Amino acid sequence: MQRSAFVMSITPFDHNGALDEPAFRQHLRRLRDAGVGVYIGSRASGEGFSLTCDELDRMLAIAIEELKGKVNVRAMGVEARHAGEMIDFLKLTSRHALDAVHVFGPEMGHAAKPSVAELEQYFSSVIETTAQPVVLSSYHTLGFNLPVALLERLLKRFPNLIGFFYGGSDIRYLSEIIERFASRIEVHCAGPYNALTTLSLGGHGCMGHEGNLAPTMITELIRAFESGDPDRLHKAYALLLAVYRIHHKYGGPVRAMKPLLNALGLPGGTVRLPRMAINDAELAEVLEATLKLNIPELPRARV
Repeated sequence: MQRSAFVMSITPFDHNGALDEPAFRQHLRRLRDAGVGVYIGSRASGEGFSLTCDELDRMLAIAIEELKGKVNVRAMGVEARHAGEMIDFLKLTSRHALDAVHVFGPEMGHAAKPSVAELEQYFSSVIETTAQPVVLSSYHTLGFNLPVALLERLLKRFPNLIGFFYGGSDIRYLSEIIERFASRIEVHCAGPYNALTTLSLGGHGCMGHEGNLAPTMITELIRAFESGDPDRLHKAYALLLAVYRIHHKYGGPVRAMKPLLNALGLPGGTVRLPRMAINDAELAEVLEATLKLNIPELPRARV
């Protein structure tokens, strides 16, 4: 089994709100040198909903230049209201030699939940349009889990379906997914809180935004698990969760992450509306809490 970790990369913007290409390249090189896989253009860390098609296209081209052949590079994308939106996303990503693309489930609006038949029609009509390796997911924020039986049917129909990740707290669901599919496709958890559970049950690893700050911290968790050293594993996981708690307090991956990276002299950039960065007082708290963790790979603060 090849265990792995992925980071949902931030998207650095300059003070005029444009994509900061030099900063983006610098950030991707930090991730590459740490050996983590990278998802580009995610809805949260990557501020994917604010990206234009031209911006995403350019970002993917840069990511291929910086990462391809060195670490796994993938496109994340955002939730779609209908299959046509996701199909357009796959057409765009097909221009680039990505290692995989993520196909989100549908977000139907006003908390509406799709039926199994609607989900099957949606995923079938989307996946059949591409030969790219595809990763599916199930996020609790959409209000439903991708049915296990449906995932089984999709796997039988589409040989380019190579992975699945779960962002939720239903351990029964996660354990069934791993038990039934981890020998056939890769299974990761989204977010650090189920990382050890996923690995212990036979899954392949974890993904999240924390590695934007300290990517080696993420790879250390995988190495610590594989080493069989409980003390090393405890230390690695405790550090990851400490970083997670600091940023969760401010409601998401970029509000505190980007200002913190800037304060540390690392490429972060500005936050695009409607999201807003934390204020100076909050940044001081985040910076102090982060420095107390003594993360070896971080430079000293520039404040």
